[in-house]
Amino acid sequence: MSTDSSSHTGKRTISFDADEPLGPTAIRALALGCVLVLTGSYVSVLYEITQVVGGSELLFALVGLMLLAATILARLIRPRTAGLLALSVTAFGFAYYLTAAGVELGVVFTGTDAIISDTVALATGLPLLRMVQAGLWTLGFVPAPVFLSWYLAVRGRYGLGVLPGGFALGFLVLTSDAGTLVTLTGILAAIGAVALGDLERRGDSIAQADLLAALFALIIVLSLSVTVVPGNPTGPTHLVQGEAGTLEATIDSAPDRSGISGQVDLSPEVRFTVKSDRPSYWRTGVYDRFTGDEWVRTGQDRRYDGRLANPPGSHERIKQTVTAETQLGIMPVAPQPLSLDGDLSRQTTVSRHNQPRPETPIQTGDSYTVESAVVDPDPAALRAAGTDYPDEVTDHYLQTPEDTSSEFRDRTAEITADADTPYGTAVAIERHLRTSKEYSLEVSQPAGNVAEGFLLEMDEGYCVYFATTMVQMLREEGVPARYVTGYTTGQRVDEDTYVVRGLDAHSWVEAYFPGHGWVRFDPTPGTARSEVHTERLQEARMNGNEDADTDESEDVPIRDGPDETPVDPPSNPNDPNGSNEDRNNGTDPSTDPNNGSDPSTDPNNGSGPSDPGGQAAGDAADDGESLLDRLLAITRETALLGFVVLVGLAAGARRTDATMRLRREVGVYWHGFRSDPDRDAERAFRRLERHLGHRYRPRRRSESARAYLTALSAAAETDGDPPLDPRVDRVLEYYERATYGDGVGRAEADEAIEIVDDLARSRLPVVRRFRNQ
Repeated sequence: MSTDSSSHTGKRTISFDADEPLGPTAIRALALGCVLVLTGSYVSVLYEITQVVGGSELLFALVGLMLLAATILARLIRPRTAGLLALSVTAFGFAYYLTAAGVELGVVFTGTDAIISDTVALATGLPLLRMVQAGLWTLGFVPAPVFLSWYLAVRGRYGLGVLPGGFALGFLVLTSDAGTLVTLTGILAAIGAVALGDLERRGDSIAQADLLAALFALIIVLSLSVTVVPGNPTGPTHLVQGEAGTLEATIDSAPDRSGISGQVDLSPEVRFTVKSDRPSYWRTGVYDRFTGDEWVRTGQDRRYDGRLANPPGSHERIKQTVTAETQLGIMPVAPQPLSLDGDLSRQTTVSRHNQPRPETPIQTGDSYTVESAVVDPDPAALRAAGTDYPDEVTDHYLQTPEDTSSEFRDRTAEITADADTPYGTAVAIERHLRTSKEYSLEVSQPAGNVAEGFLLEMDEGYCVYFATTMVQMLREEGVPARYVTGYTTGQRVDEDTYVVRGLDAHSWVEAYFPGHGWVRFDPTPGTARSEVHTERLQEARMNGNEDADTDESEDVPIRDGPDETPVDPPSNPNDPNGSNEDRNNGTDPSTDPNNGSDPSTDPNNGSGPSDPGGQAAGDAADDGESLLDRLLAITRETALLGFVVLVGLAAGARRTDATMRLRREVGVYWHGFRSDPDRDAERAFRRLERHLGHRYRPRRRSESARAYLTALSAAAETDGDPPLDPRVDRVLEYYERATYGDGVGRAEADEAIEIVDDLARSRLPVVRRFRNQ
């Protein structure tokens, strides 16, 4: 490799000799490889989606087919035809997506409103995993950029070739699905493809490499730090009084996701009170998509308009009035809510799962009234419910991660082997988890799939683990189920009044039965949990925690007699298909003191996070190795981003000659290391010339050195400016002798340097003030 330089322009051109190993073929191969890396960056993001919702094999088949088609057609069709073909493939993919999403076939090709609506939602921050038909959207999205990028790259149009892939990656950045490392990798690959293409086109001369590096570094920084399109409001973002590290710390901190973490704690402080016709669990979140380490709520919210879905079949109705005792970002309701009343109802959104949520935090003292349907829990009716599930239910509540192990499936089948109805399957799984696992808040989150880790490896956990595992086991057996968060009944302080604390935060399971709707199951064992809750509430009262009670509850004993927890569908623990005995070891829940409504005595009282299941808590309590891994990941991302920014700054400085300008500016004040007297005399005059150019005007190309100084002296006399310092004549004399004459000695060169140093530094403000003093 050789470097050519020009003293006139100050620019350099990097070139490769013909006899060096990097020839045109190698350059082309590297450029095509960069395009493949860019393609792989956004395909890897889509692969993470299909791993959760299914379709990974079809995704890779589509990518391979598009690469093959682009390779073949690159020499057969023109770019315009290729663009039309890509659009046709995209149209077909999204037509299939709309059909699967429920748009009738006759209006699929006029369903642009639905496509635009979904696209805008994604571009404003809706993650792909929240899309109801995320898998189909992914398969409709991927063909066009893969085909066009590779088609253009094979034709040698690398600059255009990175645009489709860059658009795809940028769109996934907007949806928040593309992480930092993936984004940086993709953009660096795009830089490489364009730079190598320029190298190939210009005969091994990267003429614009510095400009490309600077521009792409700017793109990286902007893409990772600026939200181009403002996102949709997501509602309240935190529970103000939820202490970090508690189970409910993230009840409303991530309303669309519910994480699973390790060791957590309980908060005894009161959250809200409820006046209700009968006891119930108070639901705050419903989640349907399991990623392996968290739950996601799919679908977009709608503004509450007075309508909530009714469950199928007959049902009783209850009313409850909820009053906030602290600021809340959630809206607890008894399942299944039918209507809302009160001023807050006008500022409420409803999820696709019929769960309301306030648009802004509910303030202390605010209240609202809910009418809810009580689904008939009669076990005989549930056993006879059959399996004629609605398509809407089977399409969305049977999802399991694509990489679920055969060991998990086999173990689930073994546990449910004697069950011959969906209800019997649910009872068998619930009973197994209650009796085979212990309750504990001090656990470490397993790596990978949490449901698998809990069922196959762990001996203890809290409600998030129990509920998550049961939902996935039910789905493996073909029973639609979903993960639910909220609070258990709380402490009964009056005939129809319940005080609900952070201790009551909980997660449980809802399984679907045709003709009845969603029925609650709670696989978390009660006795150990009751003991933990009793201890925490006693500690809070002994420590004088005023937030642990209301005026009505402070004098109520922790143990308060019979249970106020809603009755579960009864079953015989020895009969997996369920009999008319309570599935809680054959006891009648209306008389079991260990099933109490008090958080200290209610085994069904919550120990898990109500919404994201302790995500923030896990952040505070993860083991050291997990924290170290995250810190290392952050460090790697920061280092890579910093490297890209430095490259961009260096390239921008070179492009704008900033380095040369800085060197010249510094050279006015500092001569540098001295060498040959003639060269020092010449350099001293160049410094003098730049100094005079700043103070008067630059030297014109047509002017000799002597003519320049003569013109400046004449202009100063004419304009009434101070005359030139007479010492400049000596600097000029030494310059002319060094350049055109017999040279100068060391003493003359040093004198010229000292004169210029004195003249230049007299312009500095500090020097001027010093001389004036």
